[in-house]
Amino acid sequence: MGQGMTGGGWTDAEIEALLPELREIRHDLHQHPELGFEEHRTQARVRGWLETHGYAPRDCAGTGLVAELHPEGPGHDAGRCIALRADLDCLPIHESTPLPYRSVHEGRAHKCGHDGHTTILMGVAALLARHRDRVPGRVRLLFQPAEEGVDGGGAKVMVAEGALDGVDEVYGLHNWPPFPHGELRVTAGATMAQTRELAITVTGKGGHGSQPQACRDPIVAAAHLVTALQTVVSRGLGSDGGAVVSVCRFAAGHANNVIPDRAELAGTVRSFDPAVDQRVVERIEEIVRGIAATFGVELELSLGQGYPVLMNHEHCASAVQRVGERVVGPSRVSATGLPIAGGEDFAYFTQAVPGAYFFLGAGRAGEDTPGCHHPDFDFDDALIPIGIRMFLGLVEDRLGAAR
Repeated sequence: MGQGMTGGGWTDAEIEALLPELREIRHDLHQHPELGFEEHRTQARVRGWLETHGYAPRDCAGTGLVAELHPEGPGHDAGRCIALRADLDCLPIHESTPLPYRSVHEGRAHKCGHDGHTTILMGVAALLARHRDRVPGRVRLLFQPAEEGVDGGGAKVMVAEGALDGVDEVYGLHNWPPFPHGELRVTAGATMAQTRELAITVTGKGGHGSQPQACRDPIVAAAHLVTALQTVVSRGLGSDGGAVVSVCRFAAGHANNVIPDRAELAGTVRSFDPAVDQRVVERIEEIVRGIAATFGVELELSLGQGYPVLMNHEHCASAVQRVGERVVGPSRVSATGLPIAGGEDFAYFTQAVPGAYFFLGAGRAGEDTPGCHHPDFDFDDALIPIGIRMFLGLVEDRLGAAR
C-alpha cells in the first residue's frame, strides 16, 4: 500500500509512526501476563490508553473493557455500529524462551498472541479517535477477558452484560503460525469447532500385581477404551470425517506391584455440525457401555459442553475478504486450511449478531515457526500493522468511512 489515505482519513505513515510505541506496549503486556478474569494490570494499561485518546471505557465481564467511538452518534444520527474484539488473557504455561521481555510470572505466559491482538486494537483505537469526524457510524471496541476456556469464556459473559447491544456486526482476528506469513484466511460458515471436555473414570477392583485373577483391572479396561475411542471417527463417521476425538490424559496407580482400583482418562471432542456431534456422543456412550460389560468394571462418562461452533456469516466473511484483498493482495487471501478444529469463544459473539473471525498467517518461510500454545511461541510484531489495516479497512467497508 502507498503512503496515502488507507480509508477513513488515516494514512500508512500514521500507522508506521505508531509502531514503536505499540511494540513497547506489546512487550510490556507479554512481560506481565495475566490469566482469565485476572487481567487487572492489563485492563488498567488498556484503560489508560483509551482515556488518553478520548474514550470513556466501561468495565465489562469483570476485567474486560468496552469503549465506543461516537457512543451517542453526534452528527452521525447514531448510524450503524460494528464491534471489533481483542482478547486479553494469557495461558498457564511456563516461559523459558530467552526474550528480553519474557514473563516475570512463573507459570504464566502469552503463548497464544493475545498480547499482540490487544496491541492491534489499541492502535486501531488511537487512529479512529484521531479521525473520528471521518467515521459516519459507531465503532465499539471489545477488550475481552478469559478467552482460554475459563468458566465458559469471557465472550459469553460480555454478551450477557450487553456488550453487543445495538451492534450490527462483530469482527475478530487471530495470528496463526501454520499459515504463511502475511496471508489472510477467512471462510463463511463453520470456522472453528464446537468443543467438549471428555472425562472417563474407570472403577474396578485393585489388588496385588502378582494376583490379577483376584482383580478387575481398570488399567487394562482403560487401555482398551483408549483404543476403541479411536474408531469413533474412523468407523463411526463417513469419509469426510468432521470430528476429532483425542484422549490427552491417562492416570492410574502409584506403585509398580499394585493393581489400582481406579483409572482416569481425559481428553477433548471437536466437531463442526450438531448432527455430527450427536453421532460422536452416541458412539462414545456405546463404547463406554461395551467396555464396562466386557471387563466387568464401572465407567463414569462426562462429556461437558464447551464452546459452540464458530460460524462466520456470509456477508461478513465477504467483507473480510474484500478488505484483505486490498491490504495483503488478492493472491494472499483464501479459505485454505479452514475450518480449524480449535475452539474459540468468539462463537458466542457471532451467535448474538452477524460477524466474522479471520486469521493472519505468521509462519516464516524456511523456519519452523512455533505454533500457538507452544512453549517457544512469541507473537510476531510484524503482524501489528497488518491487523490494524484490516480492522480499519472493515470500519471503512462496513460504515463507509470517508476517504
